[in-house]
Amino acid sequence: MNTFHKYAVILAGCVMGLSACSSDEDSSTSGGKAVIDQPQVLVSEVTTSGFTLRWDAVANAGAYVYTFNGGEATEISERQIAFHDLERQKEYVVAVKALPKFADEYAESPYTYVHVITDDLEQLPQPEITLGCAYASKTVISWTESPEAAAYEYTLGDQTYTTTGRTITLSGLEKGRDYTFTVRAMTSDATRFTNSAPAELAFTTSTEDIPTLLIAPTQVISDAVEFQIYATSEETYFYDVIAASTFAKYDPATIVESYRNQILEYAASQEVSIQLVLASMLKAGTQTLQVPGLVSELSYVIFAFGMDLKGNITSDLSYATFRTTADGYSDGPNYGGSDWFSQNLYISNAYASLGYNSTNSVWTTWNGVGVAAIRYRTLPTETFRQIFPDVNDTEAIKAFLKDENYSYAAEDAVITLVNTTGSQTVTAVTAGTSYTQASLATSASGEETLCVNSVTTKTSAESLSWFLADLVTNESYGPTYNTLAGVMKGVDVTKLRYCLIETAALQGFSTTQYADVVEKYGLDLQEQHLPAVNGNGLALLFSETVGVEPSTSYTFIATATNSVGDTTTKWGEATTTAAPGGTTGTSLSRTRAAIPLQSLVGEPIPNPERFIYPYPCKPVSKDVKAEGDYWTLIHNMQVLK
Repeated sequence: MNTFHKYAVILAGCVMGLSACSSDEDSSTSGGKAVIDQPQVLVSEVTTSGFTLRWDAVANAGAYVYTFNGGEATEISERQIAFHDLERQKEYVVAVKALPKFADEYAESPYTYVHVITDDLEQLPQPEITLGCAYASKTVISWTESPEAAAYEYTLGDQTYTTTGRTITLSGLEKGRDYTFTVRAMTSDATRFTNSAPAELAFTTSTEDIPTLLIAPTQVISDAVEFQIYATSEETYFYDVIAASTFAKYDPATIVESYRNQILEYAASQEVSIQLVLASMLKAGTQTLQVPGLVSELSYVIFAFGMDLKGNITSDLSYATFRTTADGYSDGPNYGGSDWFSQNLYISNAYASLGYNSTNSVWTTWNGVGVAAIRYRTLPTETFRQIFPDVNDTEAIKAFLKDENYSYAAEDAVITLVNTTGSQTVTAVTAGTSYTQASLATSASGEETLCVNSVTTKTSAESLSWFLADLVTNESYGPTYNTLAGVMKGVDVTKLRYCLIETAALQGFSTTQYADVVEKYGLDLQEQHLPAVNGNGLALLFSETVGVEPSTSYTFIATATNSVGDTTTKWGEATTTAAPGGTTGTSLSRTRAAIPLQSLVGEPIPNPERFIYPYPCKPVSKDVKAEGDYWTLIHNMQVLK
């Protein structure tokens, strides 16, 4: 059972609050009197031992009567009934009718019959296990939180243990041996929940000895990483985070020596003692660390090596790899919407002049037709998961949003915008955090649709990317009514695939599917043009000779791959202008089904060295910031090129 409302299934063909079952005496008149409407009953707060019924006021009703399981009729004036001390997993039938306020003018309504089954005990969700490292002397295992769990029971071999934490460190294992680890969540309320099913992890310990320094990433977002370095309390070390493509160019000894020399040279240039510099720069013992300012969708390496306060190297290089996510990516839920209402949740720096950027706000776009009301709530994704262990339980989420204590109602002015130009709203939030917004839209006819979307804010408002692509029209490339330019710029791009397709042909695809579109329908850029992409940038020209038409919208999609196998997909849209004389392209008269889903062929501009990317961009930050602590100074020097 969810922490908040959970709606029950109403059996016998009844739909909650919309079309409840009525008695056979249903009629518009009775004895010459008008029959008042039936109560439209909603079922909520279903538990193992009870439930609640609610209904809106019925016009011309002065009271209500209900029966429980065919028992005695009870008259009430309230529009809510709560039942308690019921049996678990049992069906109950409640009948509700409205009595007229003026009996000489109106007749009572027919009964509305509601069938409710009380909940069975709900099983706690299964934890998800993460293996941090597996060595004979130290194996680190963690797992996700299960809401409503009081403790966790885990096993290794034939031994069983209990803990309230979610991370354990095992020791005393054998090298190169297979082990099986299980963990299950233990309920805090045996009247509502059962223990979760055990989650299982099979792992093999390393045949090597544990390194002096052990590195484990714990949280990764688009522009930052959090990680742990395990070390003894007396061990001092230097660490850094660099692009995996740079790390791959050097052997471990060269990396260690390059950093050591840079540190010593800097200390000498500042006339500061090496002990003072290293005391500020080095870490000691086990540490949880964060590094911001990273580029999205790029592989990185966290590395560390032992170093004492005299500058001597005391241990070999240890490292761990990770890949940053796309800007705004969240593993929270994303679903919902209909042909009459949609929601888009995103982060942006476009409104920085107003004080809103990708670190402190999330934006919502609502578009609809015939929308009468919207109720919504934005929560940290972690909190959303605690409230709704099953994030796809749409009935529970709807009930939560309908409760005025837990959600907000969109104002009338916002609803007007939703139904015309579209509405944008902003919510102030915290940096580097995933958020989930649930919105329940109701149409003028009473139809409902639920939208649930998630996004993660950044830790810095600076936008960094290793590949950019867009589609533009510009007289410098050719007539704007029949010429388009797909412009691209990147760093360390080793493979590139692109496609240019009429936007109308992509109506059935979401932007999350664009990578699949370019893979299936795209064309490979010839390798000889990659240096231009990695230099000043490259423009692919599309003209009328390949099928570009006037007054037509196109979408340019490009997927880039770098030297370590990272991929990212970018896109842009542009519309050609009307042709001279007012003629239009033939595509305007075609249906979407008739528009071919195929790419037009682009021709690289003949003088790429003169190309100027049309927008200011900084694919990878290379500025050395002469400020901050000693570690930040060395980190920003980019010791390895």
